[in-house]
Amino acid sequence: MNKRKQEQEKKNVLSQIKHTSLSGNKMNNFIAYQSEGTEHILMKFAVWLKLRENRYDTWCEPIFKSGIRFDVLALRDGIWTGYEILSSETLKELKVKTKSYPSEINIVPIKEWKDIKNLEMY
Repeated sequence: MNKRKQEQEKKNVLSQIKHTSLSGNKMNNFIAYQSEGTEHILMKFAVWLKLRENRYDTWCEPIFKSGIRFDVLALRDGIWTGYEILSSETLKELKVKTKSYPSEINIVPIKEWKDIKNLEMY
């Protein structure tokens, strides 16, 4: 994908995110909420850290105008990936949710620690 097309796609996806200070959508900053369990936060941090170490731009807990939210949204080389930590929901529930996610975003479910260790970098 050429650079111009990558920038246009980036603007398209980012335009779908609500930009409020409460949504935690500042690029490359980690955010966790008190309502999240410790295990969920630790797994989300491990995913975020691995992505940052591999030079991805990341957004934690971005809330889209449609109301959906990702645990971690990542971008590198024009490829968007949304990571969902499945501590409080099932894979079946995630599949239902993904129907409302932007089509430009690949979805990666994280259920166990080994999923983070084996995380494929796109």
